[in-house]
Amino acid sequence: MTTAEAPARRAVPTPRDVAEKALPRRAADLLTPGSLLRGERFRPLYEQGLRGSAMTPHTRLVAWTLLSYASARTGDLPADRQPFLAGLVAATGLNPGQVVVQLRVLEQRGWVQRDPASPHAYEQAVLRPVIPGYVLAQLRAS
Repeated sequence: MTTAEAPARRAVPTPRDVAEKALPRRAADLLTPGSLLRGERFRPLYEQGLRGSAMTPHTRLVAWTLLSYASARTGDLPADRQPFLAGLVAATGLNPGQVVVQLRVLEQRGWVQRDPASPHAYEQAVLRPVIPGYVLAQLRAS
């Protein structure tokens, strides 16, 4: 009497296995600013990314306001157009503490970069809106 060999069973991937293959290894990789391809315009992609984000209204308001000062094509924010904290407070109607909290959230989520050479205080910090790389990849895929 011969025994039939059982068919080889394939390992079923766990959700963790799938996630590890799909995402970069480090959280910092997710927040790295994406690079625009030739012919892409910064403003429409940033706007689309903001609309699809799960940001709170105040965070989104500060991001939209900062975007209004930036170049539509590249997202650059020249020194003479920097709103600084006082300009963002005046433009949004939020108090300075609220604006600082929202800027910190935007920095932590990769939507705003601070010039490393600028002062730490937001009153004089040179800021630039950026699109996180993972968001840019999602926008291109859609």
